[in-house]
Amino acid sequence: MNYTQFIIKMKESLQERLGADVTVETIHVPKNNGVMLQGLTIRKADDRVVPTIYLERFYEDYLEGRALEDILEDFLELYDGQEMMGLPDFAFFHDYEQVKEKLSVKLISRKKNKGMLKEMPSKNFLDLAVVFYCLVESAHAGTAAVVIKNSHMKKWGVSVDQLYEDALKNAERMLPGNIRTMEELLSQMVLEEDGPAWECRREESEDFPKLDGFVEKNKEQGVRGIPLLILTNTRRYLGASCILYKGLLGRVAREMGRNLYILPSSIHEVILLPENHVQSAHKLIRMVTEVNRTQLEAEEVLSDSVYYFDRKTGEISIYDMK
Repeated sequence: MNYTQFIIKMKESLQERLGADVTVETIHVPKNNGVMLQGLTIRKADDRVVPTIYLERFYEDYLEGRALEDILEDFLELYDGQEMMGLPDFAFFHDYEQVKEKLSVKLISRKKNKGMLKEMPSKNFLDLAVVFYCLVESAHAGTAAVVIKNSHMKKWGVSVDQLYEDALKNAERMLPGNIRTMEELLSQMVLEEDGPAWECRREESEDFPKLDGFVEKNKEQGVRGIPLLILTNTRRYLGASCILYKGLLGRVAREMGRNLYILPSSIHEVILLPENHVQSAHKLIRMVTEVNRTQLEAEEVLSDSVYYFDRKTGEISIYDMK
């Protein structure tokens, strides 16, 4: 069976197994960078909100030789687990005064998301777009990120500028910036050791990391002696948007005494590189492009551009190879 046939078979088998009291539906969910995921929902008559369970990994199991009956059991076990945990309560979503306390920002590629951006409010930022989402917490089901659509904005009667102001202010409070060195990040990933990290709140906060002398103290670390800083947020989720936080990059650049190159390693984080350690920005662009093509899932890619932060002007620009 190809993937389309697999989805049809899963839907038919689940409908037959569960009976007429529920409706099994195929759902196509657009994701970042034009990625389209397919899943199934199981809806009872009185359900207002139902979970979507994606089928990609189940199809991988099928291609590896797993019996369809066993795959169906795995699917139902996952569905039963999500149903027992319950979905978050979305009643508050009708009231913008409640929603705005949970808003945050996300950076995505404008070029790769033209279709999706027609359906959601956004602000242009260089070759990127700032879009908005709401973090919805549930004691049992965890955290859900609900993308803000044009229909939501119209219902609330707010402007894009108001969304941006509220979401950015709230993101700085709820998801403050977090800085690690590359060495610390690798230690955590490879050795499962949770090394130190600096929490970076607003510029005037005393929580901001003291990076004076960082270059000298860490000259033997990083790649070929280059000190690399990984900037994300405290959840390490959609943390590339931390470059939007007011005063954050300026403080980092002043602490290091250098302008910065910004490498978009994914939608979740960026790499900050002091200017004096870069001999060829052209090589940085080739490196970012190569990583995006070979090391990341398509929906995790932010941009093939390299960005430059000037500590004197406080401005971010796209590095121009010309």
